[in-house]
Amino acid sequence: MRVRRVLSGACAGAALVLGSIAVPAAQAGTADAAAVTCGNAYWPHTNKDDGSGKVSTSGSAAVHTGPYGDCTTVGYVSNGAKVSYDCFSANDYGNKWTWIRDNNGSSLGWIYGAYLDDGGATTRC
Repeated sequence: MRVRRVLSGACAGAALVLGSIAVPAAQAGTADAAAVTCGNAYWPHTNKDDGSGKVSTSGSAAVHTGPYGDCTTVGYVSNGAKVSYDCFSANDYGNKWTWIRDNNGSSLGWIYGAYLDDGGATTRC
């Protein structure tokens, strides 16, 4: 699995390439992000689901700081990448989002359930 992190500050532009998950530096959220509860990249929760699945999109799927598309994007997961699940949350619009980890157990963030081959985690956070 490949993970790419782009470091901010003095290391801007540097990248660490490890697998098929790309995690850029946090980007500024949109104005709409203030209207939703985005949390942060380490949203407090526990690992309640031992499931896993694969990303199933036509391209890569965005990983967010909270269970909303307007939350800050912290990275992208390539189509076909295998991820582990911690739990899911349904946002105020009724959309299911799953907290994912990579194969190394590193916590990544929230991904929209429709982008996962099995719809994501089955245990609520």
